[in-house]
Amino acid sequence: MKPIVKGSIITGLYLGILTGICLSVIVYVHEKTYETYVKTAEKDRLSKKMAGMLPGIKFDNDLLKSCRLYNSDTLSHGQDMEFYTAYRKGRPVAYIIRTVTMKGYAGAIELLTSISSKGEIRKVEILSQHETPGLGDRVLPANSNWLQEFEGASLHNRRNFALIKDGGDFTYTTGATVTPRAIVNAEKDLLVHFMEKGNRIISDRHCPEDD
Repeated sequence: MKPIVKGSIITGLYLGILTGICLSVIVYVHEKTYETYVKTAEKDRLSKKMAGMLPGIKFDNDLLKSCRLYNSDTLSHGQDMEFYTAYRKGRPVAYIIRTVTMKGYAGAIELLTSISSKGEIRKVEILSQHETPGLGDRVLPANSNWLQEFEGASLHNRRNFALIKDGGDFTYTTGATVTPRAIVNAEKDLLVHFMEKGNRIISDRHCPEDD
């Protein structure tokens, strides 16, 4: 093989290898940049969601960094669940707790509840549910304002923390009793547990963070 041809082949191979390396680096950097962007956007979304759970409460810490894990047979049915603490000038002013009840008509209902340091519910959201459309799902914000009945509720200002049908003062829709009863009882269990133990339901285990 002539030296010129051989040299051209070697040069072409080097250029091909270099091009491949450059492309690999570009793809890697792009993927990492996009991954970082997605994670940042998700954290921003979650941070805003957390802040929205604390209407009227002023706090000065990063809620996401306050996340701890807890495990309770009553509140999480053996699952690890998140517990967030809002601080103002170093003092806890409110908590956001994820719980689950297995007593929904169609199974598990995951809830997110914010509680002031005095044991008063600030807001309740349903994270996931499998209730019957048109019946059990009437408690969803898209279908009613029922969840707003919890705002300001505590064990002290409710004569009986239960549905009207069970002697309490939380409303329900005829034909759809199981779902609201499950949620009311879950919120009562949370308040009872909170008033008994406060933030001692949490552990020293931090919530896992993505690298």
